[in-house]
Amino acid sequence: MLTIKNLSVSIEDTSILSALDLNFSSATITAILGHNGSGKSSLALSLMGHPRYEVSGEILLNDENIVEFSPSERHHKGIFLSFQNIPEIPGIQVIEYLRTIYNSHFSRENPDKKPPSLFVFKRIVEKLLPELHIEKELLERELFVGFSGGEKRKIELLQVSLLNPSIIILDEIDSGLDIDAISVLQEQINKWKAEKKTIIIISHNLHLLENLDIDTITILKEGEILESGDKKLLEKIKQDGFTQ
Repeated sequence: MLTIKNLSVSIEDTSILSALDLNFSSATITAILGHNGSGKSSLALSLMGHPRYEVSGEILLNDENIVEFSPSERHHKGIFLSFQNIPEIPGIQVIEYLRTIYNSHFSRENPDKKPPSLFVFKRIVEKLLPELHIEKELLERELFVGFSGGEKRKIELLQVSLLNPSIIILDEIDSGLDIDAISVLQEQINKWKAEKKTIIIISHNLHLLENLDIDTITILKEGEILESGDKKLLEKIKQDGFTQ
């Protein structure tokens, strides 16, 4: 469970978010909506501990206040954040990158054990590829170099499957995806909910949200909560936009 209490966020004395109170339970999907500049992405980055932001209030992960934790510490506590813009990283294969982050996570969770060999790790990864519709050849390519939007997002989904985080924050993860890739994404998100994970989605894609088992929709405006409700709120947004 992730809870934020009286969370305010600023950058160089400019207020971004103001006194937010939100609760994200396990086995739930929460959609954070609002116009550009409403504070949605700043909320996601603040939850992950981005050093750019000055934060006050509490961020409670299973009742532990993690507001002073580094991004790495939050990652190891089980929080995953997708990136809006994924940079290309020449010279590193996808499989090498995945193994590095997996080994770091494995060693943290199992300090007395050795991480699996490259051969064993490849077998672990290959078992996950079919449900994500990932071709094996993608693993040998340079990290995100020349990747389509869908290919980049599939590698992020693969990271989630490997690391098994308890809190999954998806910031515009559907950007640039075709219909087939969005279908794969929807399947994975609903699967994560069935696995009792906490999912937070930031998206402008109402079609994506309509096909998800969403529990709560929260609309932000100018860094404050404008309205919250269940999935029925989508119909109001389709008709009236983000207004009251």
